[in-house]
Amino acid sequence: MNILVITDLYPISDNDNIPYAIENFVLGLREFGQDITVIRPNFLINTIIRRHKIYKQKKYTRNGIEIYNRNFILPFLFNNLKFEKKFNIIISHLPSGHIFASLINKKLKLPHIAILHQSDYDVLNNKPYQFYFKHKLKKSLENVSSIGARNFFLKEKLNADFVLPSFVEKGSIVEKKELNIEKLKIITVSRLIKRKNIHLVIKALSKSDFDFEYRIFGDGDEKNYLKNLINKYGLQNRIKLCGKIPHDKVQKELDKSDIFILPSVNESFGLSYIEAQSRGLIVIGCKNTGIDGIIKNNINGYLVNPDIQEIKDVFKKIKSENQESLIKNSIENIKNYEKEKVIKNYIEILKRYAN
Repeated sequence: MNILVITDLYPISDNDNIPYAIENFVLGLREFGQDITVIRPNFLINTIIRRHKIYKQKKYTRNGIEIYNRNFILPFLFNNLKFEKKFNIIISHLPSGHIFASLINKKLKLPHIAILHQSDYDVLNNKPYQFYFKHKLKKSLENVSSIGARNFFLKEKLNADFVLPSFVEKGSIVEKKELNIEKLKIITVSRLIKRKNIHLVIKALSKSDFDFEYRIFGDGDEKNYLKNLINKYGLQNRIKLCGKIPHDKVQKELDKSDIFILPSVNESFGLSYIEAQSRGLIVIGCKNTGIDGIIKNNINGYLVNPDIQEIKDVFKKIKSENQESLIKNSIENIKNYEKEKVIKNYIEILKRYAN
């Protein structure tokens, strides 16, 4: 299939501070025989608010994928794009992608699959977006061939047809993992922003009476606040802000740890959760968000509300109860999210609609 992917959240360089989830799907589809072209429609005000780099309006190439960057002062006064190739299907991600796809599809008249993220839910349900984007997004979704969601929570809330989860490489999944119960080694890999709720983890650990080591990898606006919080509780020797590390170094750091925690809210999926699960870590996520449904509470991981006491209690539970069965279930669960299984299933869905 020749597939046209439309999204404003696609990296052009490694320094874009853009999540790689959508690019991972694109590269996965190409690996399994699909031809992909990307259009990146940028509403410039939105790009500035999100503090993403503004690129010139031209064609770029990254990892062998052609990316057509288009900039708009007003969303979206369409300027014609001409392609030599013909496409079989359009896939769009995120509000700007869905709206732009619906505009160009008036001419292309292709099957259109919309993949919904947390941002789509926010636009459809929060007042700040009602003036323009909510109406345009709802209208664009009325004419799509099928709707996918990035997690089970969004599938239910937005009445999507299927879930498109992130995936891990088959070779990254361990056979077993033993928990070091004497000193819990805890890790977080994340952007350091407020909605990730890392401050709640620090506060919960400040009230805990067991031996632990907590390493936080990442960078962001909350860095100084978290540093001051660590100092306030006198935890400098037990909690370390380790800075941002390249993605290819993450697995090595996970292997030094027992527990991965990220009680983040408004999360579309969060690749870091399943990467941690693939290495046999006990994963703690947040209820009613991206990882809920992949992680089943008390069965293959733990789900909490973003609450200090709940986080403290789940650490106590891990410390006091045998976790062997949970870890085994976790490793078995992650095998459902191997790249080959996820991408081949995705391709089968696309084939149902493609010209």
